[in-house]
Amino acid sequence: MSNDNQKNHLKAYGIVFFSLEAGLKSKWLLNYDGGAFLIENNKIISNECKVRGVSYEVISDAKAQLILEEIAAPSSNQDAVTLEKAPKIAVY
Repeated sequence: MSNDNQKNHLKAYGIVFFSLEAGLKSKWLLNYDGGAFLIENNKIISNECKVRGVSYEVISDAKAQLILEEIAAPSSNQDAVTLEKAPKIAVY
């Protein structure tokens, strides 16, 4: 998904926080498509994205793996950081 499609990219951080509080892991895709997140497809998360007006795209496992391989390439200035629990403090 192109970052031009995101209506309010800061709201995506709220979705990730929501998913972490629900016990789901997320991957923060640094320098990928404007700073995307990868979260396992979940109806609750999809609904929350709709409610909050956050753009998202459902992708196949194969496409997710291709994205992670692209990010892991030594020639890229990208990384995937696994997020496992919600933070106790927010910094803006």
